[in-house]
Amino acid sequence: MESDHVMMMRTTATFRTRSCDDCVRVRAITTSFNILSTNSFYKKSKAFNSHFLRLSLPSSLFDPYIEDDIIMQCCRFFEVSLKVQMGDSQYSFSLTTFSPSGKLVQIEHALTAVGSGQTSLGIKASNGVVIATEKKLPSILVDEASVQKIQNLTPNIGVVYSGMGPDFRVLVRKSRKQAEQYNRLYKEPIPVTQLVRETATVMQEFTQSGGVRPFGVSLLVAGYDDKGPQLYQVDPSGSYFSWKASAMGKNVSNAKTFLEKRYTEDMELDDAIHTAILTLKEGFEGEISSKNIEIGKIGADKVFRVLTPAEIDDYLAEVE
Repeated sequence: MESDHVMMMRTTATFRTRSCDDCVRVRAITTSFNILSTNSFYKKSKAFNSHFLRLSLPSSLFDPYIEDDIIMQCCRFFEVSLKVQMGDSQYSFSLTTFSPSGKLVQIEHALTAVGSGQTSLGIKASNGVVIATEKKLPSILVDEASVQKIQNLTPNIGVVYSGMGPDFRVLVRKSRKQAEQYNRLYKEPIPVTQLVRETATVMQEFTQSGGVRPFGVSLLVAGYDDKGPQLYQVDPSGSYFSWKASAMGKNVSNAKTFLEKRYTEDMELDDAIHTAILTLKEGFEGEISSKNIEIGKIGADKVFRVLTPAEIDDYLAEVE
């Protein structure tokens, strides 16, 4: 017999089964785990008819790994529909635990945050790199000058993001610190590849540490160093790749399709800016203007800068 104290400390789990017979089978197997079935009930609707079994779990089993093991055994032996319902979701709150399908579900959620962000893109030209992004304000009362989605990491490296703005600010601060440390130590600017690698390492560490979550942001890093113009994309998992042209955000599919059709390796920087504007127009809601897009570029002078609204207006007039 369990003491009254232990009996009071219980939690419950509800299984949806296919039939009343499944309820009987689940009740039989869970008894061997010292898990009591408190009640079963039947629910009928237009969408489905389901039998439910509510189980009472002792406090001694209130361990996520033990509890998951019991739940998975019930699902595996009796093929109850809870297995289909839950899928990887029972692992969605655990950053460092792989789901049965081999995923870190929190990273999937971070990529969803990126996919719901405003569209950003980058194009590597023969003589430079351009990055561009939508800049849609949450309200007409927001001062547009206070919102800057494209930032300098060093004088010759710029970055744009899709996803969560606050996470972007954290990564910008960390990347600038890494660049400054390198400059103090070696008395020269940090190479683009190395800064990207350091930033990706920070993002990767946030996928395997307790008490943190992945960054809900993807980055496009544009730079120009001794190796020429370079464009990198860094994702929440910490993976990074060099790209000729890439896009991210909610309109990524249309943007990448457009870039695949328009991109050529001998493209000049001005042509790349025109292509970037035309790509942003694909699926753009409303009228595109210098108030709702940002463009940054770096050329052979190895100086990254954000274009002024007047310069953007000139480029917009050229693509009309």
